[in-house]
Amino acid sequence: MMFTPQIIFTLSGVIIVLIYVTWVARNNMAWINYVNRKIQIPTGKSISVSVIVAARNEELQIGNLLQSLLTQYYPPSKFQVIISNDFSTDKTAEACIALQHKFQQSGIQFILINPLENQPSGKKAALERAIILATGELILTTDADCIVSPDWIASFSATFAISSAQMITGFVKLNNGENLFADLQAIDVLSLSGVGATSVIKNKPLMCNGANLAFTKTAFVEAGGYSYGIDQPGGDDTYLMLKINQLFPGKVVFNEDPKSIVTTNPQPNFKHFVKQRIRWASKVKYYNESYVKATGLLIFAVNLVLILVALFALIGWLNWIVALTLWILKATADALFLFHLATFTSQHRLLFVFLPAQILYPFYSLAGTFIAMKKMDYEWKNRNYKGQ
Repeated sequence: MMFTPQIIFTLSGVIIVLIYVTWVARNNMAWINYVNRKIQIPTGKSISVSVIVAARNEELQIGNLLQSLLTQYYPPSKFQVIISNDFSTDKTAEACIALQHKFQQSGIQFILINPLENQPSGKKAALERAIILATGELILTTDADCIVSPDWIASFSATFAISSAQMITGFVKLNNGENLFADLQAIDVLSLSGVGATSVIKNKPLMCNGANLAFTKTAFVEAGGYSYGIDQPGGDDTYLMLKINQLFPGKVVFNEDPKSIVTTNPQPNFKHFVKQRIRWASKVKYYNESYVKATGLLIFAVNLVLILVALFALIGWLNWIVALTLWILKATADALFLFHLATFTSQHRLLFVFLPAQILYPFYSLAGTFIAMKKMDYEWKNRNYKGQ
């Protein structure tokens, strides 16, 4: 049998797609088994919790977060809220002060940190200033533009009591339904959050989100804080998780309680969306774990294969049935996984944009890889950063 270029390419494409489908199927099974497990919720005294937030230019959003923290079903004397102002140029500080009396009336300790002129700027520096003042047994982080459920703190407290974890990751979802662009962002974040969650479940953590994260102060200190990737505005979450996982194997867990989900907003327009994705891509250079790199390579390879088979089918070099079969295989695996994730987040509506998302994603994924390799400069929160 003669192996023509078409046969060699087809076999290679089939192998790559099947490896990807197997990986997604394993993620799906890990997710189903984990979220459906029977656990005994402990009863007894509540642990002390410190909620910390780094805020920069969030005067329009932070009030919603603070209101959601005021309605927590958790003993007020058992948690504190620390807002660390990251040199905001708007009225973020004033928005916090306007609600400070409500925390006092509720018996919740509220601390607003306004930085001194000579102190370092950036999200990591702002978070570290808050962590220094944190007195809780467990530190919970979220972002100033998020909203948490009334059971958010209680859910993480229970997970901590069950697992004795050093870090607990949580799920983040985007508000959807405003328009197609918002829905496409929401299904993308749904997928990313799902992959991050299942990687933690399988004890091979890939990513997490600081908008919904908990860790002990001991683990934070032993991991060296946010010293890794200090020059980047992001990475306060994933870099810390990877370091804690190295120091405390098996002590990074996922909180599968739907009440722990944190909600935030999609980017308002394409320009802001691109800026956010460039910022995310800039963190890639700090990922040293071999399994993280292997996963990234697999995702890159399968999306490249899909683009190439579609192109070759269009020009008649490849049988269109082969191209369609490979696209359907990947789409089927993704659809099953996303269905279970959408059930968890009550976002079944997002499945209506699954097909356009599947068509766009290979091009979007390869563009992200190009951005990461090119190391593009970007602007975030009215600050400019150099690609490195």
